[in-house]
Amino acid sequence: MSRKEFLEVLFDIDHISTCGTNDAGATKPAKRVFPNLVLDRGVKFSINPIISNRDTKNVLEAGLYSMLFEMDKDSHGNLIPRATQIDLFNSSDLPYSTMMWSGTKSVHVIVRMDRPIPELLFKPLWSAISRVLTKWGCSLDPATEKIPQISRMPESIRRVDIKDEAGNIIGHKKVKQDLIEVRQRVSLKELGQWLKKNGETVHKPKPTKPYVPIKTDKSNLDKFKIAKSWSEKKHGPYLPSWSTGGWVWFVNFGVNLRKLDCDLNQAIQFAHIEWGLMCETGLGKRDIMEPITKGWTWLDKKN
Repeated sequence: MSRKEFLEVLFDIDHISTCGTNDAGATKPAKRVFPNLVLDRGVKFSINPIISNRDTKNVLEAGLYSMLFEMDKDSHGNLIPRATQIDLFNSSDLPYSTMMWSGTKSVHVIVRMDRPIPELLFKPLWSAISRVLTKWGCSLDPATEKIPQISRMPESIRRVDIKDEAGNIIGHKKVKQDLIEVRQRVSLKELGQWLKKNGETVHKPKPTKPYVPIKTDKSNLDKFKIAKSWSEKKHGPYLPSWSTGGWVWFVNFGVNLRKLDCDLNQAIQFAHIEWGLMCETGLGKRDIMEPITKGWTWLDKKN
């Protein structure tokens, strides 16, 4: 087996993806899978093809094909040995496409479907597979239920910290991310038969309710002031000294703007006048437009 065979199962010849030394590096820039990712020295990669950079929108546009399942600790917080993890996955008879070792504590299994997974089906399908794997004793990491998911690139070398009993870093070592097995792409019929055999079904999502904004004849500036008042009553006034809280505040503010059916572009202009162009977030300063837009569009998805 080789990394090339691994990537040929997961991607088509014209796909682009991304690979890097950490999570941020596996976000952009986009690279042609063949030949670029075959030769890349990065340790993390996007398991699905992307458009320009790795986020939910760009993965969905390129085609959502793959789901990741991994484990490392049992219910008591103890590390599960590599051989045991492999046995648990194989005992479940899950029709997976690839299996690899992260180099330290996790076996990663990717199910690559032979056709794109509709967005509304992705989470119900991932959850159904997870429920079966849990029945078979797999202690799964729930964080892998993300559309722009990343995994470990097989055959790459990663640097790992060596810590003493107190948790202090006393050195480093290099470990290899081993490729364990490459199979083939999975059909929805094949996966459905496996789920049925294990007494599980995919719970189809309920249709979303159409969002109906609060009726108001007020101007966009009035709506902006009302939304600001609502946000301040719930979270207090925005403070530039906030970090993550600043992002959350403006996401909530965007939700309130949407509830009032305020024009988004005008709302952003008012926000720039009120607070300036940037806000504090856990990732540093970001354009206020980003969290406001996120909140404004998120409300439609929630309903």
